[in-house]
Amino acid sequence: MDRLFVWTSVLLLAAIIIASSLQVFTRYVLNNSLIGTEELARFCFIWMSMLGGSVCVARNAHPAVTFAGDMLRGAPRKALSAVIFVLIILCSLIFVVHGYRMFVVTGNQFSPTLGVRMCWVYLAIPVGGAGMILNAALELMKLFSRSAEQKQEAAQ
Repeated sequence: MDRLFVWTSVLLLAAIIIASSLQVFTRYVLNNSLIGTEELARFCFIWMSMLGGSVCVARNAHPAVTFAGDMLRGAPRKALSAVIFVLIILCSLIFVVHGYRMFVVTGNQFSPTLGVRMCWVYLAIPVGGAGMILNAALELMKLFSRSAEQKQEAAQ
């Protein structure tokens, strides 16, 4: 899933760059804006951000304030990491629940320029949230499996 999210994000970033470049070129060189490029770039950015957030959780590359964690060693540091992953799961659960509600509510709304159903734009929120939950849970399991392996090694 991580690879799928990464490559989808790369393609979305390419679409953002192309749409934005076309918008700038047509607006300032041709003096006639191309319709829909701003909306397309915005929708791609929403999806890229949510998928990218999931990838960041998988790679443990999400934004963090680390000064407290850097001072800890051993079990307290692992406990802090576990708390962080649990908090990520809880926040991501909010994305899933409320993102799904937005998906349902916006099923009959269309974007003004491209005519895209807004539910497909808002679907990025629960999809990204579900990816974050899955990746945080996997990281949590890795954290505890490493602890179990280290205890077994210490006992031998």
